[in-house]
Amino acid sequence: MRDVIIAGGGPGGLLLAHFLGEHGIDYQVLERGKIAQAWRMMREGMILLSPAVPGTDWTSLTLKHPLWALPGVRKPFPRREDFLCYVDAFAREHHLRVLENTAVTRAAVIPGGFSVETSAGNKSGRFLVLATGSASEPAYPDIPGIASNPFVLHACDYVHCMAYSGKRVLIIGGGNSAAEIAIELAGTAGVTLSTRGPMRYFSETGDLEHIRGSSESNLKECIRFGIVGLREADPVVRVSGRRAWFRGGEEREFDWILCATGYRPAWIPIDGGTVRTREDGYPVISPTGQSTLPGLYFCGSLARFNKRCAFIHGFRNYVEKVFWDIADGL
Repeated sequence: MRDVIIAGGGPGGLLLAHFLGEHGIDYQVLERGKIAQAWRMMREGMILLSPAVPGTDWTSLTLKHPLWALPGVRKPFPRREDFLCYVDAFAREHHLRVLENTAVTRAAVIPGGFSVETSAGNKSGRFLVLATGSASEPAYPDIPGIASNPFVLHACDYVHCMAYSGKRVLIIGGGNSAAEIAIELAGTAGVTLSTRGPMRYFSETGDLEHIRGSSESNLKECIRFGIVGLREADPVVRVSGRRAWFRGGEEREFDWILCATGYRPAWIPIDGGTVRTREDGYPVISPTGQSTLPGLYFCGSLARFNKRCAFIHGFRNYVEKVFWDIADGL
């Protein structure tokens, strides 16, 4: 039995592994694919919203080993590819014990710790940390006709704008993902953006969850020039095949309906114990990341200590709190 089993080899899991290794604590990271597999599945060329430059670094795992020191990194906002190179190099250079291509399917409480079922057999540890990310289960809007509709897809299924060349695309959503996809499709496809409420921009609200970065100015100009059609506060109320009905009363047909409506938090089943959840679906955790099931911790974006923990710079400092609490328990 190891001291700590970490499910998830993304930023949160890797940083926790780094702290554990520095202090000689026995651990194992289990990753379903390659290191940071969830990031590998994101669309190519995606620009991160958090900057990584000396003095304003919201993206690096540690400031001792910053992302911006990697040659060729795009500044001030790195690309997805930059971040993947960085976390991969971070894991290799620090000799982090990551067992790749090992999917964790469920866990169970056993005397003295936890047993974990994986595609490579059972593992066990005194402490179990779930760092599998909060983007594992796509969230679709509760609109009649969306479910099982072959013309509806989620933002996680979007790969490249050329697949929609000349098509009429309706994007449902008003966040950063909706804005980024609308901008990428602009001029290639006929784009309509439908939102439930008023558009919200970071420059006006200061809220990091609202549209920000280059997306803000680009989207505003695309809308102003009519390249992107905006149905602001005019949400879709019903869908049938390619046809969508809006609250304002209009009915239109599209080739594709794309839902940029975020994700729901989800994690593996835990036998022999109960993890309490909040109204938003995230686990109830202590200030140091421990769930209501003793010995079970949440780390990374799945541990929503506060709203900013949806971003790397939000949960980076909390990973250290998780580490010290586990270390004290050993």
